Amino acid sequence: MIIQQGAVTASARIGDLGTVLGVSAPGIAAQARAGQFVHVRPGTSFEPLLRRPYSFNRIRRQEGEIELIVRPLGPGGEWIASRRPGDLLDLLGPLGTAFVIHRSARNLLLVAGGTGIAPMRVLAEQEASRRNVTLLMGGRSVAYLWPSDRLPPSVEYVTTTEDGSFGIGGRVTEALPELLRWADQLCACGPWPMLAAIGRMREEAERAPAAPGRAALLEAQIAVEQHMGCAMGVCRACVVVTSQGNARVCREGPVFPLGDVAFAEGEPATVGLVS
Repeated sequence: MIIQQGAVTASARIGDLGTVLGVSAPGIAAQARAGQFVHVRPGTSFEPLLRRPYSFNRIRRQEGEIELIVRPLGPGGEWIASRRPGDLLDLLGPLGTAFVIHRSARNLLLVAGGTGIAPMRVLAEQEASRRNVTLLMGGRSVAYLWPSDRLPPSVEYVTTTEDGSFGIGGRVTEALPELLRWADQLCACGPWPMLAAIGRMREEAERAPAAPGRAALLEAQIAVEQHMGCAMGVCRACVVVTSQGNARVCREGPVFPLGDVAFAEGEPATVGLVS
């Protein structure tokens, strides 16, 4: 973990999903892994006070660059999203735990909702040349989906929209069962309700007999989005309930085994919802 002044190299608006910032940060890029995040100072003064957490959306080690998806929520998020090439960002990272892809996995299924696309995109780029990868992403409408041309061409991209404007009408959990039959490893990141729904699918699978995709669901890994204070494990503002007790998303997470998170007892994720 290091503190680094990163220079913005690119800025692009992606529909209603947010602003993608490219940032030159060689020290952080060299250590970053899929699922981890960086804590960004949202200004040059002490107002707003708290940093903002953003998962890595891309890691380019050789170029020394990272990408972040920033939603312009609150004055802090608006300030970060408004940065342009040449501007500096005060970064702290990489922080948190990362996804672990099994060497034996041949068919990797990635599930994303909203800005949860960030670590899934990193995994897609990382694993596309090593195994078969399918990415399932859901959004309220086509404006909330990640562009297909920003994915490796070998990745199968399946989309769902709640308003039926693109892809399969409905939520990702409606398209997931069929894709699960093919998968031997599952990773997911997205809003708390989406992850909770996948968690309920896992509970049902746990009680059901063996079937294609059951093992992938039982052993699934998820990245939990949560508002944070210090991101150092001290303030405990990002605690969620797990089978092992309270866990800090910034330290024990954000990546957890799906079966460890007690969704019914946890608090909905509030990442970015700050004033």
